[in-house]
Amino acid sequence: MIRICIFLQFITGLLPLQLSSFEQFQNSMRSFNATSIGKSAGGLDIPHVTVSNNGPSKPRVGFICNVAGNRLSSVNICTSFIDAALIHRDPQLVPLLSNYNIHIIPNLNIDGSQQAFTNINKGTSNARGIDLTSAFPDLRENVQVDAGNVPPEVKSVLDFLEKEQFQAVIVIGASETGITFPLFHVEDDHEGIIDDAIHREIAKKAYALNPNLASSGCSVGAGQGITNSHSATFKRKTDSVGTLEDYVYLKYGALTFHFCVSCSLNSDTDVFEENVGVLKELIRSSDRGLHGRVVAPDGAGLRGATVAAKDHVVFAQDGGYFWAPLVVGTYDLKISFGSYPEVQVPTLAVEERTQLPDTVMGDIDPVPTEHENFVQMNKTLHSIHAQYPAITDLYSIGKSVDGRDLLVLVIGKYPDKHVPGIPDFKYIGNMHGNEVVGRSLLISFSKLLCKNYNTDPRITRLLSTTRIHIMPSMNPDGFEAAVPVRDSYNTNGRANAHGEDLNRNFPDQFHRDEEKTREPETEAVMKWMGTHNFVLSANLHGGSLVANYPFDDTVSGLANHVYSQCPDDTFFKHVSALYADNHPSMHAGVACNLDGTVQFPGGITNGNKWYPVTGGMQDYNYVFHDCFEITLELGCAKYPDGKFLPDFWSDNRVSLLEYADAVHHSLTGFVKSSEGELISGAEIHVKENSKSVKSGTDGDYWRLLVPGVHEVWAEKGPLRSKTVEVTVSDKYQVVYNFTLYSEQSRWNETEHYVFEPPQTPESPALEIPVRVHEKIVIVSDTDRSEGVKVTFIKHGEVDENTSIGEAITCYINGEEVVQSEGNTVAVQVKELSTVEFQGASYYRATKFLDGTEKSVKVRLFPLPATLGYHSHAEMLNTFQSIVKECPKMSWVYDIGTTHKKRVMEVLRMSAGDSTTGAENGNKQRIKLVGGIHGNEAVGRECLINLAQYFCSSYGHDDLVTKLLDTLDIHFLPSMNPDGFAVAEHDNWTKGRGNGKDYDLNRNFPDRIAARKDPLQPETSAIMKWSRDKMFTTSISLHGGSLVACYPYDNSESGARVYAGSPDDNTFVYMASTYAKSHPTMYKGERICDDDRFVGGISNGAHWYPLNGGMQDWNYLQCNTMEITVEMGCNKYPTEHELLQKYYDHYLALIAHIKNSRQGFWGKVTDSAGSAIEDIDVVISAPDVGMNISARHSGQFWRIAAPGKYEVTFTADGYKSHVHHVNVGHVSWAELPEPIKVVLFMDNEDIKNHEDSLSRETKMEMLMRRYVVVAVLAVLVVAAVVMGLLWRRKKRREMERRSKDIEYKGLIADDSDSE
Repeated sequence: MIRICIFLQFITGLLPLQLSSFEQFQNSMRSFNATSIGKSAGGLDIPHVTVSNNGPSKPRVGFICNVAGNRLSSVNICTSFIDAALIHRDPQLVPLLSNYNIHIIPNLNIDGSQQAFTNINKGTSNARGIDLTSAFPDLRENVQVDAGNVPPEVKSVLDFLEKEQFQAVIVIGASETGITFPLFHVEDDHEGIIDDAIHREIAKKAYALNPNLASSGCSVGAGQGITNSHSATFKRKTDSVGTLEDYVYLKYGALTFHFCVSCSLNSDTDVFEENVGVLKELIRSSDRGLHGRVVAPDGAGLRGATVAAKDHVVFAQDGGYFWAPLVVGTYDLKISFGSYPEVQVPTLAVEERTQLPDTVMGDIDPVPTEHENFVQMNKTLHSIHAQYPAITDLYSIGKSVDGRDLLVLVIGKYPDKHVPGIPDFKYIGNMHGNEVVGRSLLISFSKLLCKNYNTDPRITRLLSTTRIHIMPSMNPDGFEAAVPVRDSYNTNGRANAHGEDLNRNFPDQFHRDEEKTREPETEAVMKWMGTHNFVLSANLHGGSLVANYPFDDTVSGLANHVYSQCPDDTFFKHVSALYADNHPSMHAGVACNLDGTVQFPGGITNGNKWYPVTGGMQDYNYVFHDCFEITLELGCAKYPDGKFLPDFWSDNRVSLLEYADAVHHSLTGFVKSSEGELISGAEIHVKENSKSVKSGTDGDYWRLLVPGVHEVWAEKGPLRSKTVEVTVSDKYQVVYNFTLYSEQSRWNETEHYVFEPPQTPESPALEIPVRVHEKIVIVSDTDRSEGVKVTFIKHGEVDENTSIGEAITCYINGEEVVQSEGNTVAVQVKELSTVEFQGASYYRATKFLDGTEKSVKVRLFPLPATLGYHSHAEMLNTFQSIVKECPKMSWVYDIGTTHKKRVMEVLRMSAGDSTTGAENGNKQRIKLVGGIHGNEAVGRECLINLAQYFCSSYGHDDLVTKLLDTLDIHFLPSMNPDGFAVAEHDNWTKGRGNGKDYDLNRNFPDRIAARKDPLQPETSAIMKWSRDKMFTTSISLHGGSLVACYPYDNSESGARVYAGSPDDNTFVYMASTYAKSHPTMYKGERICDDDRFVGGISNGAHWYPLNGGMQDWNYLQCNTMEITVEMGCNKYPTEHELLQKYYDHYLALIAHIKNSRQGFWGKVTDSAGSAIEDIDVVISAPDVGMNISARHSGQFWRIAAPGKYEVTFTADGYKSHVHHVNVGHVSWAELPEPIKVVLFMDNEDIKNHEDSLSRETKMEMLMRRYVVVAVLAVLVVAAVVMGLLWRRKKRREMERRSKDIEYKGLIADDSDSE
């Protein structure tokens, strides 16, 4: 009996699930653990079942069943499919479940089905009476759905489709048999879609798998069973508007089929078993054609990349994976993403299913297939440096035996020098001349880094935070003598020209041979390492496939295959595995010529355990210079044929990037004394690790550590820090600054330090002006499917009767966006979309792109229709007109006269000050200066027009209002009116100098060179003005190029090298803000026959050195952060060109003014609340800045880039005060909170904390004291009352007790008497 029951259960399990009632359907959904995509019009959950989920690398298929409501046969087949796949694991379906992501909505019109289960002739609409088969947006008619009337079922499925992004969608229906495909609605009798052939081919193949469909008598397509749905032969209808199928195909380009499974609306036959073959074939259609992956140079998938083959265009999805439905044939493929160069794959043969290797965007030009000799390599390295001078430096560390240069290419944001806080990293190749793969890889790696800087986010971050030194060939003589071979053992060219193995020629920790001759190449590398504080390194070899780490030998020197462990063994294993794990085959650990035997588990090995090497370079790096180096064996063939070089590059590209990035798997910071002096040569110790590393000449240090908790301390001579317990991560470097003390009592302290990694700051708005009738491309740098949002924000009126919403029209990918009423409209934009704005000719639109918020805001600003040049007299009259129009916020004053006795007038603008023009000492002062060279006239006119705009917009424009309310802005449009008076269009020299033809931008006192020319009256006036006003920021507007420059303008050597100031990071931030707010400057293109400026900015001396410049003087003498902006190639353009220049620069000028509030500010007082003047504000951070001084009011402002700072306030006669500040990106609307600082005199007894507080704080503390006293008084009264009650209770108890005693005594007396 038991066996019969089991048999019956088995047979029943194989039977299809037949639904006879709505309740049975609901029960089955519960058994499948169905989720809901939303509610129906009748309030029912619309079920969704995830049948399989295999991640982004597998295609996605969606089934949507029963759109019509009474097609219960479709509900049955979809429910049976789920049951067979999830419950019974049907062998027919199991292979699909691991290769596809399958999602099913088994009953979209669940309201209709509820009626149909009772009466099959009902239920064709939802609970609101809407036919869902024609309720979807019809994209061919560009009919936008009214959000208020969208059926909830439609809205839910639209959201579902947007989220899932299917490659194939199968809509299941009934009442006919056959497979149809878009389009359902066109304008003529028949129109085939671009993908008509692939749809027809798949439909024909699937239809043939169920012969019963053709013999049903109700087949579509005149009995053929397949058809384009609009065909006149389609039996049910010839034209359908608003279908789900058309929407899916036109919106997402997915393969879309409508599969009618039965003539019967509710078939009693086994529709699942009959059609399971058809369903399987339709699922497999999702990866028909071409599929592949688009990745960035670091291997990260690029969602949104465009893949185009003829007229077929698809977009890569999560992880960069794409599927292009193509019929068999040959295609010219084009792949693009954002600003990456387009990748073209010509004449690609596509079979039924063709997988394309990963497409790497922005990669270098095709990897050479021939090895370069020394002359060719030399030429290549010089070419890279010439092409990318802003981020590269090329130098020789010495010469080989035969006199060849040992060239090193440095790549990084600061290539010319070590910047405190930025680690130095190195790669060395070709140490053995016949091991040549590393030589080629490092050249390719150099091109990869340079080409993708400011394009690829990861590479940009790496080069911004790391200085990478690349030596492709340490043994060029050996290379020239080497012979191409396929095996691992050829030795021709291994040694240098003296026949010495350079990897046996370094000093050895265990076997010191002082008499040994060091080869020229060895000596050069040793000297090189002595002058650079390298942190991490790798040495590229060939002959095996493994990452090798120290130690390479032992004390005996003969102990082959014995593990020789160094103190940092765990870190070396960690970082070696990092390289091997990112290599497609190294991690397997299979050695050469060993028939697949695993010799190196995980692809890594300890050096001596493999074989001993005495005098090796990697041990020398670690033991003698604190540089952690490993040796990389890149392949079995030491000198392979050049045709294999692209394969080696493909294998090692990601590993090279990952390993270089590992230099940041560290504890880092600075070592300083208790007085704040930076200390070089301090030893950084780790508990239970005998290896210490030393701080560099700038006091910075890096201690590479594996992730986990470590106890560390620093010491030098009689000075030592406290012990710090710190947690190190491999996700970010941990920053800790050691302070060394002479007091031994401080040494025993232990600090549990928790490092808060810097949050990725919200990037400042990328401001790109957009002219009317001009198109822009929005590229989101996020990997989210929601796209970005474009919002029109009201910003004034076009005229009295026309609002912005009516005046500006927006087109998304060529389709007009329907504007809403009023001035605001929001539309969804895909990640790669072209947006076009059209409207009033004197309006501008600007795009603010913020990837973290995935939003693009478009602000509209009124601009003049024409622009002309002002003579000096006209400029002064314009100033008076502004004062007359805005008398409460504008004043004119002069600062001196020129050589020709022209008045140098300044327009000051600030709202809310005294109407007399008396300056408010509590406001930050900034200055805008134009025309230091008289013939560079664009800046002069931009400042005049900007001042007019500020006057007219105050009170109407929230941004301008905020700026004038909080800032004191001084406009000096023309510093050199004498030069402007004689300047001429297209004359690059006339009018450059002042009235005596002196160049005013070479006339200021200089930090290095003595001034040659006499001090000019204009220069003297500027110097006195700047010292009197103590401006916090400044900008000087020039012409002749297109770049934002920053200090210093010269170097000690006078050469063209990078000469960064102590505030380099902040200056870079200021210059970048300006460049990114300009429509083209940020691109850094070579448009004026100048160098290419990466990011549109340049250090002054790195562009060209000059002595006596104004920006350096302002910075050094007045603590004013000034940048210089070159506004265009033409110094004195025509008036027509001038208008365009203003269009391009006015938003960048506003961004610069706004940026004046970037940093921190506050007020310093003594304990009595009086302002302290002449106080020094000292910044302590990796980028140590100049001191600033407070004003007479005690106010101070410090411009600073985003980051964490330690700020010290000092004044003569007062105790210093330290304050920690976290500076973020300044917003348009809000100022950072002020810092309130109180200093106590040296002899002042700090006994009462409130003495150091402000009047408001004192009042607050007084109120708190009153509250505390009142509470204490209440508590005292309560205690007294409780005490009295207690005493009264005790007294009563004693009285009662005494009465009891007396009573008992009486009884006792009576007893005695008895």
